[in-house]
Amino acid sequence: MTHLLGRQDCVESLRRDLIDIQGAVLDVFSRTGPVRFPSWKFPDKLSCNLDLVSLLEQYDFVDGEEEFNQHSHIVLLELVIDR
Repeated sequence: MTHLLGRQDCVESLRRDLIDIQGAVLDVFSRTGPVRFPSWKFPDKLSCNLDLVSLLEQYDFVDGEEEFNQHSHIVLLELVIDR
């Protein structure tokens, strides 16, 4: 499965998944208020305070940057777990 690591379609799919998950999280927050627990990915921050827009901008697919794309793939997967 390592041949999939950093592929554009995989990175884009993870980004769409994160947007969908964040929408569901915000829907729950609108009813319950924010859940104040440390982020799994960024333990120094509360999970409800993560700036997902900024993170999605930072970890995007870049043509010709295989190592960066692999890193982005892993970070995005970790953010799915964090959500």
